[in-house]
Amino acid sequence: MRAVPACSSNISARNACALALTAFVGFAALPQSAAAMPAPVTETRGTNEAERPQPDGPTIRLTYEFYGAGLLLGTLETTAVISDTDYNITTRAATAGLADSIADAELESNAVGRLTEDGPAPERFRTASDSRFGARALEMVRNGEGTFDVSAEPALEPQQAAALRSGLAIGTVDPLTASLYSSLRPADRACSERVKVFDGRRVFALDFKRTGAEALSASNQAVYEGETITCDLKYVPLAGQSREWKLQEARDPSPPIKLWMAPFKGAGGKQDILLPVRLQLRTPFGSALVHLTKADISGEPMMQASMSHNR
Repeated sequence: MRAVPACSSNISARNACALALTAFVGFAALPQSAAAMPAPVTETRGTNEAERPQPDGPTIRLTYEFYGAGLLLGTLETTAVISDTDYNITTRAATAGLADSIADAELESNAVGRLTEDGPAPERFRTASDSRFGARALEMVRNGEGTFDVSAEPALEPQQAAALRSGLAIGTVDPLTASLYSSLRPADRACSERVKVFDGRRVFALDFKRTGAEALSASNQAVYEGETITCDLKYVPLAGQSREWKLQEARDPSPPIKLWMAPFKGAGGKQDILLPVRLQLRTPFGSALVHLTKADISGEPMMQASMSHNR
Protein backbone atom coordinates (compact mmCIF):
# COMPACT_ATOMS: atom_id res chain seq x y z
CA MET A 1 0.00 0.00 0.00
CA ARG A 2 1.13 3.50 -0.52
CA ALA A 3 1.48 6.11 2.07
CA VAL A 4 -0.71 9.17 1.56
CA PRO A 5 0.87 12.55 0.78
CA ALA A 6 0.70 13.42 4.45
CA CYS A 7 3.78 11.21 4.91
CA SER A 8 6.25 13.83 3.76
CA SER A 9 9.15 15.44 5.57
CA ASN A 10 6.82 18.17 6.89
CA ILE A 11 6.32 17.84 10.65
CA SER A 12 2.55 18.33 10.43
CA ALA A 13 2.49 15.60 7.83
CA ARG A 14 4.49 13.19 9.97
CA ASN A 15 2.15 14.04 12.84
CA ALA A 16 -0.81 12.89 10.76
CA CYS A 17 1.06 9.80 9.61
CA ALA A 18 1.90 8.67 13.12
CA LEU A 19 -1.81 8.25 13.73
CA ALA A 20 -2.95 7.38 10.24
CA LEU A 21 -0.48 4.59 9.58
CA THR A 22 -1.07 3.01 12.99
CA ALA A 23 -4.80 2.94 12.45
CA PHE A 24 -4.85 2.49 8.68
CA VAL A 25 -2.04 -0.04 8.44
CA GLY A 26 -2.35 -1.46 11.93
CA PHE A 27 -6.11 -1.70 12.24
CA ALA A 28 -6.78 -2.71 8.74
CA ALA A 29 -4.78 -5.76 9.64
CA LEU A 30 -5.82 -9.37 9.74
CA PRO A 31 -3.10 -11.52 7.84
CA GLN A 32 -1.59 -14.10 5.46
CA SER A 33 1.89 -15.19 4.43
CA ALA A 34 4.90 -12.92 4.63
CA ALA A 35 5.23 -12.82 0.84
CA ALA A 36 8.15 -10.87 -0.59
CA MET A 37 9.35 -8.65 2.23
CA PRO A 38 12.72 -7.00 1.57
CA ALA A 39 15.68 -8.55 3.36
CA PRO A 40 16.66 -6.75 6.59
CA VAL A 41 19.12 -3.93 6.09
CA THR A 42 21.57 -5.28 8.64
CA GLU A 43 21.76 -8.56 10.47
CA THR A 44 19.35 -8.76 13.39
CA ARG A 45 20.03 -11.24 16.16
CA GLY A 46 17.34 -12.52 18.46
CA THR A 47 15.80 -15.64 19.92
CA ASN A 48 13.32 -16.12 17.05
CA GLU A 49 15.47 -15.94 13.94
CA ALA A 50 14.09 -19.14 12.41
CA GLU A 51 11.12 -18.57 10.12
CA ARG A 52 7.87 -19.68 11.76
CA PRO A 53 5.76 -22.05 9.62
CA GLN A 54 2.63 -20.57 8.08
CA PRO A 55 -0.26 -20.80 10.59
CA ASP A 56 -2.81 -23.50 9.83
CA GLY A 57 -5.87 -21.31 9.64
CA PRO A 58 -8.24 -19.50 7.27
CA THR A 59 -6.89 -16.62 5.17
CA ILE A 60 -8.59 -13.29 5.79
CA ARG A 61 -8.27 -10.61 3.11
CA LEU A 62 -9.37 -7.00 3.54
CA THR A 63 -9.26 -4.06 1.16
CA TYR A 64 -9.50 -0.43 2.23
CA GLU A 65 -9.62 2.77 0.19
CA PHE A 66 -8.44 6.18 1.42
CA TYR A 67 -10.34 9.31 0.29
CA GLY A 68 -9.80 13.04 0.73
CA ALA A 69 -12.28 15.62 -0.62
CA GLY A 70 -14.00 12.74 -2.41
CA LEU A 71 -10.85 11.77 -4.30
CA LEU A 72 -9.12 8.39 -4.02
CA LEU A 73 -5.70 8.93 -2.42
CA GLY A 74 -4.57 5.40 -1.59
CA THR A 75 -5.40 1.74 -1.14
CA LEU A 76 -4.50 -0.75 1.55
CA GLU A 77 -4.71 -4.53 1.34
CA THR A 78 -4.29 -6.79 4.33
CA THR A 79 -3.92 -10.56 4.30
CA ALA A 80 -3.96 -12.49 7.55
CA VAL A 81 -3.77 -16.09 8.64
CA ILE A 82 -4.79 -16.73 12.24
CA SER A 83 -4.78 -20.18 13.81
CA ASP A 84 -5.52 -21.13 17.41
CA THR A 85 -1.87 -20.56 18.31
CA ASP A 86 -0.21 -18.35 15.67
CA TYR A 87 -0.80 -15.36 13.42
CA ASN A 88 0.85 -13.90 10.33
CA ILE A 89 -0.24 -10.47 9.03
CA THR A 90 0.87 -8.69 5.86
CA THR A 91 -0.26 -5.26 4.68
CA ARG A 92 0.52 -3.52 1.39
CA ALA A 93 -0.35 0.12 0.78
CA ALA A 94 0.05 2.41 -2.21
CA THR A 95 -0.82 5.96 -3.13
CA ALA A 96 -3.28 6.64 -5.93
CA GLY A 97 -4.53 9.59 -7.94
CA LEU A 98 -3.34 13.01 -6.75
CA ALA A 99 -1.35 11.43 -3.92
CA ASP A 100 0.57 9.43 -6.49
CA SER A 101 1.78 12.59 -8.21
CA ILE A 102 2.92 14.03 -4.85
CA ALA A 103 4.38 11.02 -3.04
CA ASP A 104 4.41 8.01 -5.40
CA ALA A 105 4.77 5.82 -2.32
CA GLU A 106 4.49 2.12 -1.52
CA LEU A 107 4.62 0.44 1.88
CA GLU A 108 4.69 -3.19 2.97
CA SER A 109 4.65 -4.52 6.53
CA ASN A 110 4.56 -7.99 8.07
CA ALA A 111 4.15 -9.30 11.61
CA VAL A 112 4.30 -12.87 12.92
CA GLY A 113 3.71 -14.13 16.43
CA ARG A 114 1.84 -16.42 18.77
CA LEU A 115 -1.61 -16.22 20.36
CA THR A 116 -1.44 -16.90 24.11
CA GLU A 117 -3.84 -16.78 27.03
CA ASP A 118 -2.43 -13.33 27.79
CA GLY A 119 -3.03 -12.08 24.25
CA PRO A 120 -0.98 -11.76 21.04
CA ALA A 121 2.79 -12.19 21.52
CA PRO A 122 4.76 -10.73 18.58
CA GLU A 123 7.99 -12.37 17.46
CA ARG A 124 9.03 -10.38 14.39
CA PHE A 125 7.94 -7.21 12.60
CA ARG A 126 9.25 -5.95 9.24
CA THR A 127 8.35 -2.85 7.27
CA ALA A 128 9.74 -1.25 4.13
CA SER A 129 8.63 1.74 2.07
CA ASP A 130 9.72 3.67 -0.99
CA SER A 131 8.53 7.11 -2.13
CA ARG A 132 9.72 10.38 -3.62
CA PHE A 133 11.07 11.16 -0.15
CA GLY A 134 13.36 8.12 -0.11
CA ALA A 135 13.42 4.47 0.94
CA ARG A 136 13.07 3.21 4.51
CA ALA A 137 13.31 -0.27 6.01
CA LEU A 138 13.15 -1.70 9.51
CA GLU A 139 13.08 -5.10 11.17
CA MET A 140 12.62 -5.89 14.85
CA VAL A 141 12.87 -9.32 16.46
CA ARG A 142 11.77 -10.20 19.98
CA ASN A 143 14.74 -11.13 22.15
CA GLY A 144 15.08 -13.03 25.41
CA GLU A 145 14.80 -9.85 27.49
CA GLY A 146 11.21 -9.12 26.52
CA THR A 147 12.09 -6.29 24.16
CA PHE A 148 13.32 -6.19 20.54
CA ASP A 149 16.55 -6.17 18.57
CA VAL A 150 16.16 -3.55 15.84
CA SER A 151 17.91 -2.92 12.54
CA ALA A 152 16.87 0.06 10.44
CA GLU A 153 17.76 2.18 7.44
CA PRO A 154 18.08 5.07 7.96
CA ALA A 155 19.54 4.36 11.39
CA LEU A 156 17.61 5.18 14.56
CA GLU A 157 17.82 8.82 15.61
CA PRO A 158 19.39 9.50 19.04
CA GLN A 159 16.07 9.88 20.87
CA GLN A 160 14.79 6.70 19.23
CA ALA A 161 17.84 4.67 20.24
CA ALA A 162 17.47 6.06 23.77
CA ALA A 163 13.83 4.95 23.88
CA LEU A 164 14.86 1.42 22.95
CA ARG A 165 17.63 1.34 25.59
CA SER A 166 15.30 2.72 28.26
CA GLY A 167 13.33 -0.50 28.53
CA LEU A 168 10.05 1.24 27.66
CA ALA A 169 9.61 -1.16 24.72
CA ILE A 170 9.35 -4.13 27.12
CA GLY A 171 5.87 -5.61 26.98
CA THR A 172 4.90 -3.74 23.81
CA VAL A 173 3.53 -5.08 20.54
CA ASP A 174 4.15 -3.96 16.96
CA PRO A 175 1.54 -1.86 15.06
CA LEU A 176 0.07 -4.82 13.15
CA THR A 177 -0.22 -7.01 16.25
CA ALA A 178 -1.99 -4.12 17.98
CA SER A 179 -4.88 -4.54 15.55
CA LEU A 180 -5.66 -8.00 16.94
CA TYR A 181 -6.54 -6.66 20.38
CA SER A 182 -9.74 -4.99 19.17
CA SER A 183 -10.51 -7.26 16.22
CA LEU A 184 -10.71 -10.37 18.41
CA ARG A 185 -12.51 -8.81 21.38
CA PRO A 186 -16.21 -9.50 22.08
CA ALA A 187 -18.43 -6.69 20.78
CA ASP A 188 -19.56 -5.75 24.29
CA ARG A 189 -15.93 -5.07 25.25
CA ALA A 190 -14.84 -3.34 22.06
CA CYS A 191 -13.00 -0.03 22.21
CA SER A 192 -12.21 -0.17 25.91
CA GLU A 193 -8.49 -0.95 25.96
CA ARG A 194 -5.09 0.71 25.96
CA VAL A 195 -2.46 -1.01 23.81
CA LYS A 196 1.21 -0.15 24.25
CA VAL A 197 3.00 -0.20 20.88
CA PHE A 198 6.60 -0.07 19.63
CA ASP A 199 7.18 0.53 15.91
CA GLY A 200 10.97 0.12 16.03
CA ARG A 201 11.54 3.86 16.46
CA ARG A 202 8.89 5.14 18.88
CA VAL A 203 6.95 3.85 21.88
CA PHE A 204 3.35 4.99 22.20
CA ALA A 205 -0.02 3.93 23.54
CA LEU A 206 -3.25 3.56 21.61
CA ASP A 207 -6.16 4.60 23.82
CA PHE A 208 -9.59 3.40 22.70
CA LYS A 209 -12.81 4.98 23.93
CA ARG A 210 -16.26 3.73 23.01
CA THR A 211 -18.49 6.64 22.02
CA GLY A 212 -21.75 4.95 21.03
CA ALA A 213 -23.38 3.43 17.97
CA GLU A 214 -24.31 4.65 14.51
CA ALA A 215 -26.07 3.30 11.44
CA LEU A 216 -24.09 3.80 8.23
CA SER A 217 -25.50 4.09 4.73
CA ALA A 218 -23.73 2.80 1.64
CA SER A 219 -22.39 5.18 -1.00
CA ASN A 220 -20.24 5.08 -4.12
CA GLN A 221 -17.15 5.05 -1.87
CA ALA A 222 -18.42 2.99 1.07
CA VAL A 223 -19.98 -0.43 0.60
CA TYR A 224 -20.89 -1.15 4.23
CA GLU A 225 -24.41 -0.39 5.39
CA GLY A 226 -25.74 -1.14 8.85
CA GLU A 227 -25.21 -0.66 12.59
CA THR A 228 -21.72 0.02 13.91
CA ILE A 229 -19.94 0.62 17.19
CA THR A 230 -18.29 4.05 17.21
CA CYS A 231 -14.95 4.63 18.93
CA ASP A 232 -12.27 7.26 19.34
CA LEU A 233 -8.63 6.21 18.99
CA LYS A 234 -6.02 8.47 20.57
CA TYR A 235 -2.26 8.27 19.97
CA VAL A 236 -0.33 8.88 23.23
CA PRO A 237 3.45 9.41 22.74
CA LEU A 238 5.68 7.74 25.34
CA ALA A 239 9.27 7.78 23.99
CA GLY A 240 11.29 8.32 20.82
CA GLN A 241 9.27 11.20 19.39
CA SER A 242 11.34 14.17 18.23
CA ARG A 243 11.36 17.55 19.96
CA GLU A 244 10.03 19.08 16.74
CA TRP A 245 7.08 16.67 16.79
CA LYS A 246 6.31 17.44 20.43
CA LEU A 247 6.35 21.20 19.80
CA GLN A 248 4.05 20.82 16.82
CA GLU A 249 1.72 18.62 18.84
CA ALA A 250 1.66 21.16 21.68
CA ARG A 251 0.71 23.93 19.24
CA ASP A 252 -1.89 21.90 17.37
CA PRO A 253 -2.90 18.65 19.12
CA SER A 254 -4.00 15.82 16.88
CA PRO A 255 -7.68 14.93 17.33
CA PRO A 256 -8.60 11.28 17.91
CA ILE A 257 -9.19 9.06 14.92
CA LYS A 258 -12.86 8.12 14.71
CA LEU A 259 -13.58 4.44 14.09
CA TRP A 260 -16.75 2.68 13.03
CA MET A 261 -16.50 -1.03 13.96
CA ALA A 262 -18.78 -3.86 12.81
CA PRO A 263 -18.84 -7.60 13.58
CA PHE A 264 -18.27 -10.20 10.85
CA LYS A 265 -18.65 -13.96 11.24
CA GLY A 266 -15.36 -15.84 11.44
CA ALA A 267 -14.59 -19.06 9.59
CA GLY A 268 -16.88 -21.94 10.54
CA GLY A 269 -19.23 -19.59 12.39
CA LYS A 270 -16.69 -19.08 15.16
CA GLN A 271 -16.26 -15.89 17.21
CA ASP A 272 -17.18 -12.69 15.41
CA ILE A 273 -14.31 -10.59 14.08
CA LEU A 274 -14.66 -6.87 14.72
CA LEU A 275 -13.43 -4.85 11.76
CA PRO A 276 -13.21 -1.11 11.21
CA VAL A 277 -15.51 -0.41 8.27
CA ARG A 278 -14.78 3.33 8.28
CA LEU A 279 -12.09 5.59 9.76
CA GLN A 280 -12.02 9.38 9.83
CA LEU A 281 -8.82 11.30 10.52
CA ARG A 282 -7.23 14.67 9.99
CA THR A 283 -4.39 15.24 7.55
CA PRO A 284 -2.58 18.45 6.55
CA PHE A 285 -4.95 18.48 3.55
CA GLY A 286 -8.15 18.28 5.58
CA SER A 287 -10.37 15.47 6.80
CA ALA A 288 -9.90 12.06 5.20
CA LEU A 289 -12.04 8.93 5.23
CA VAL A 290 -10.94 5.31 4.95
CA HIS A 291 -13.56 2.75 3.84
CA LEU A 292 -13.57 -1.04 3.97
CA THR A 293 -14.49 -2.08 0.41
CA LYS A 294 -13.97 -5.86 0.48
CA ALA A 295 -13.67 -8.62 3.10
CA ASP A 296 -13.37 -12.37 2.55
CA ILE A 297 -12.18 -15.53 4.28
CA SER A 298 -10.33 -18.05 2.10
CA GLY A 299 -11.94 -16.54 -0.99
CA GLU A 300 -15.50 -16.51 0.36
CA PRO A 301 -17.20 -13.18 1.25
CA MET A 302 -17.46 -12.71 5.00
CA MET A 303 -20.90 -13.41 6.41
CA GLN A 304 -22.33 -9.91 6.55
CA ALA A 305 -25.47 -8.98 4.61
CA SER A 306 -24.49 -5.33 4.65
CA MET A 307 -21.43 -6.12 2.51
CA SER A 308 -23.46 -7.92 -0.17
CA HIS A 309 -22.44 -5.46 -2.87
CA ASN A 310 -18.69 -5.98 -2.51
CA ARG A 311 -16.74 -4.59 -5.45
